[in-house]
Amino acid sequence: MYTKIQHDIQQNYYQETYANDGQRFVAWYLRNIHGLDVVETKDCITDGANDKQIDAVYINNQDSTIYIIQGKFLSCEYMDAEPVREVLSSWILIQDLNQLQEQANQRLKIKINEISNALDDGYEICFELITTAVLSEQAQADAEAYRKKISDN
Repeated sequence: MYTKIQHDIQQNYYQETYANDGQRFVAWYLRNIHGLDVVETKDCITDGANDKQIDAVYINNQDSTIYIIQGKFLSCEYMDAEPVREVLSSWILIQDLNQLQEQANQRLKIKINEISNALDDGYEICFELITTAVLSEQAQADAEAYRKKISDN
């Protein structure tokens, strides 16, 4: 899959619109998995300095779901537990949107307002860690532990 995505993100659209392969991968995911168009995709990307481990925010109004996305475009076979911990970090930060608003980059600040409005309307939050690698055993164990913790809240 890594090779296909690497090939796809070489298209002019990805190369001219996004600064690096990490952003291109998240954009590819939003377009190919969530079915967003180029404008919607660009609007979702929050990656950059002070992104607070949130590379994209996609609010699906039809499903009443907020997707918080962290992407890892890796050429290696296995991914360690650190990205899983980054997702947990973003979950913790989402618990206090006012504090997150103070620390976030400009693109994320806009999305925080949208998240707040969606939560007021009863939307659910889904955290997605997307990667081109397989989770190591430790990462799988951490992911399961965090999944249970998040589900309990």
